[in-house]
Amino acid sequence: MSERMRVLAGVLGCALAVSLAACGGGGGGSPTSTVVPTPAPTPAPPQVVAQGTGLSLEAEFIGRVPITTTRTGSLEATVDWTFAANDIDVALVRTNCSVDQFFAGACQVLTISASTTAKPERIRVDGAAAGDYTLFIENTGPGDETLSFQVVLTPSATGAAPPSASARAERGTTLGLKRQPRGSVELR
Repeated sequence: MSERMRVLAGVLGCALAVSLAACGGGGGGSPTSTVVPTPAPTPAPPQVVAQGTGLSLEAEFIGRVPITTTRTGSLEATVDWTFAANDIDVALVRTNCSVDQFFAGACQVLTISASTTAKPERIRVDGAAAGDYTLFIENTGPGDETLSFQVVLTPSATGAAPPSASARAERGTTLGLKRQPRGSVELR
């Protein structure tokens, strides 16, 4: 081998040794691993669980809307109507509760909105477990009304606490009326 070839072989050998050392490729070491974090679960989007538009509700009548949810989360109901002179009140109760049960005080009332000035009426229950609920919408008058409602469930992380009863129906009373309404209707 010529002197020139020996020098070139030596330079290449040094270059190879330097590049292996820079890469940590000398062997014998443990392989490196990269920890990839597990992404947080994406929360489920809100879903409409009940809604109705253009529904008639006479003065001094109460409407009943049965609701079933399949996930734990926040339940929010919004009720709007045509004439600001009318007072509409709303309540959300646990289970599929009849109007008679409601007036007998046998329903677990989770929340009530009985404002004489709020339009629309809004109610919300956080941590509502999957299951049956009933939305009551009462027209205390003075006139007949056309209304719309929407109930939205925003699912929460698992393990959320169940809602606590913030109010209980008193025997013989309801949302805004001093006596039992003249009638009731199923709103769907």
